[in-house]
Amino acid sequence: MKKIKTLKELVYYADEKYGEKTFITEHIREQIRSSSFHMFRNDCDAVAAWLEETFKSKIHAALIGDTSYKYLTAWLGIQCCANVSVPLDTSNKAERIADEINRSDCEVVFLDSNHTGDVEVFKRLCPSVKQYISIFEKTENTLFLDDILKKYHGKKPQKTPSEDELSAILFTSGTTGKSKGVMLSHGNLIDNTTCEPDDSCHGEKKMTVLPVHHIFCFTCDILCSLWFGRTVCVNDSLMRLSKNMKLFQPNTVTFVPMIALSLINKIEALYQKTSDRKAAAGEVLGNELYAIFTGGAYLSPDIQKRYKKFGIDISQGYGMTECSPRICSGKMNTPFPESVGKIVPGCEVRIDDGEICVKSRSVMMGYYKNPEETAKAFTEDGWLRTGDLGYKNESGYLFLTGRKKNLIILSNGENVSPEELENQFSGSPRIKEIIVYAKNDRITAEIYPDPEYKANDIKSDIRVEVDKVNDSFPPSKRIVSIVFRDKEFEKTASRKIIRPSF
Repeated sequence: MKKIKTLKELVYYADEKYGEKTFITEHIREQIRSSSFHMFRNDCDAVAAWLEETFKSKIHAALIGDTSYKYLTAWLGIQCCANVSVPLDTSNKAERIADEINRSDCEVVFLDSNHTGDVEVFKRLCPSVKQYISIFEKTENTLFLDDILKKYHGKKPQKTPSEDELSAILFTSGTTGKSKGVMLSHGNLIDNTTCEPDDSCHGEKKMTVLPVHHIFCFTCDILCSLWFGRTVCVNDSLMRLSKNMKLFQPNTVTFVPMIALSLINKIEALYQKTSDRKAAAGEVLGNELYAIFTGGAYLSPDIQKRYKKFGIDISQGYGMTECSPRICSGKMNTPFPESVGKIVPGCEVRIDDGEICVKSRSVMMGYYKNPEETAKAFTEDGWLRTGDLGYKNESGYLFLTGRKKNLIILSNGENVSPEELENQFSGSPRIKEIIVYAKNDRITAEIYPDPEYKANDIKSDIRVEVDKVNDSFPPSKRIVSIVFRDKEFEKTASRKIIRPSF
């Protein structure tokens, strides 16, 4: 088989190998709509042919919307004519979106129904944009994607991207400071997509839940499904997640641990009423699910044990946007549940003064128009600095101990990783969210109690739980002060807590 080097080649490969098999399944207007790999290639070609005819030189195109067949057609269509995709966070306000459109030099904007009303704002703030394309509906001030697909049906783009050519700019969450545009080449994304062997998952159904502008979702759910021949089932809302799991009956799904915890709590509550493990799990997750993969935050071994009781394997992986994103993949029945997975083939990991550093074909080209931050991201000999602290074992599994920038250094010289303490409460039925930091040289835990936990005095129960955790740590690493809050912490679109600045 010819080695795949670009996203265009991946789209064409999926069509040639899987053809009329279902690639995307959606629930639209009370109907199930399925689209094949062959249909997907044809529609990507149509988008690419239109772009190629409309723009004579390479352009950057922004995408604003949630996961859908049409959104993905635009995303990969941009790739099929050697242009650059810039997926943006649909939950941001129009002004911030406009700022990222400008900073990534976009000339085209694809947008869904939630943002067609922002076009006038974008036109005022983004003078370089030449075309706006509505993904789902006809409007007076945009082109309509369906019209492009019909007019250019059967046409093919002539341009072909190269392996080392810029493919996409993905903005980091910006949890601290201004967001940075991560530049990923075709080779970066293809290496991360194809680095692991096919585990005979042709025809399996993968539910996609996380925001598609997030590289974790795009690579692991979308690109890997093109590579493996899986069907992607689109979840249109977290509010309807269990309903959609039962509707589509997926075999695997990717979550962040916060979602996984919420669902196992529901399953256990149902089990208390029915005493039927299979029925309880099926009511929340459908009857065909056998594996859950997580990333973006720490997954406690306790949560893994709880899922195992219901016959479902759950494991965690690890990565970052700058690495396309996978550094480690979660493994079923892992012998090291405390790890963040096994280092993927082709990725080298070394530990520099406690910090995890990475070298692989998946590592980014740099930050767009930001050479200063790019230089900071790499060691002198070219290894990507992850900013995470940890170690690896002889079996190739990686373990995290904290985040370098969050490390607490007390006046007595002791170094304390807040994540090491926070992770002790992962899976707690009483604590929904916790952030540990130093205040007046005292280790402090700021806690948002779980509002669904029933207790006469939940704060007292939490203090007892904190005392038990403290007993397992030396005095220098114990939580001294507790601050209770009455609302959740602010989060990124991928549901990662934005750590406050203290």
